[in-house]
Amino acid sequence: MTYWKDKVAVVTGASQGFGKVLAQQLIAQGCHVVLAARDEDKLSAAAAQLDADGKQTHCVPTDVTNDDDVVNLLAEVRQKYGKLDALFNIAGVSSRGLVCETSIDEFLCSYDLNVLSTVRCVQAARPLLEASRGHIVNMGSLASKSASKFIGPYATSKFALAGLNHQLRLELADAGIHVMLVCPGPIAREDAGTRYAQQTTNLPDSAAKPGAGVKVKAIDPQTLAATVLKGCEKRQTEIVMPGKARLLFAIAQLSGAWGDWVLRRFTSS
Repeated sequence: MTYWKDKVAVVTGASQGFGKVLAQQLIAQGCHVVLAARDEDKLSAAAAQLDADGKQTHCVPTDVTNDDDVVNLLAEVRQKYGKLDALFNIAGVSSRGLVCETSIDEFLCSYDLNVLSTVRCVQAARPLLEASRGHIVNMGSLASKSASKFIGPYATSKFALAGLNHQLRLELADAGIHVMLVCPGPIAREDAGTRYAQQTTNLPDSAAKPGAGVKVKAIDPQTLAATVLKGCEKRQTEIVMPGKARLLFAIAQLSGAWGDWVLRRFTSS
């Protein structure tokens, strides 16, 4: 029997990308997964692909930037399952651009989806997670720790998420809730290198590349998902992939100038 057998998990951003991969692995290990995402058609298609007989999944179309949607999501979890063992806050948004040329609305959009959505979900899920002494997993990035150029709104929001994660970890420890931050480099995907083309027409070529040109190997989403689930079992506080990025973080803490130098050396032009 696996650790996840008969547990109940909520995965936001579950209709595509890493959220879908994570849901797939949870289902394979016997977990009941509540799939949440904005696009109802994509969500239904993902559920049909992941769980053909529908015995292990439940779809709840959810905009995590909407208070009522999030409250409804957790109400459905309580009604259908009566418990919650894990909340995976995977939904998020990334973008490219110069800080001085990015609108305040774009900053607010990034902050709402990458940070405040986590606050909404945690607040709504807390009573159920306290009862189960469950898990909260927040999807950060290497940009939660150190960021290359041209990702201002994204890096700003991911740094904020790291701070939020730390606060949650401290505040919820006495309640027995495990809180973990996941900080991966660029995750392999089919549209890597082209998804930011329209946002980077007036920027260097590196801006459109995964990680805005940081020279790290793309991470296999299946490997990352397995690492995340194992991290929950071990109740780790943080996952960083690739692990060697921790060296950059340590250098940057000692000297911002040194950290910037290392970052430039490992960023393509």
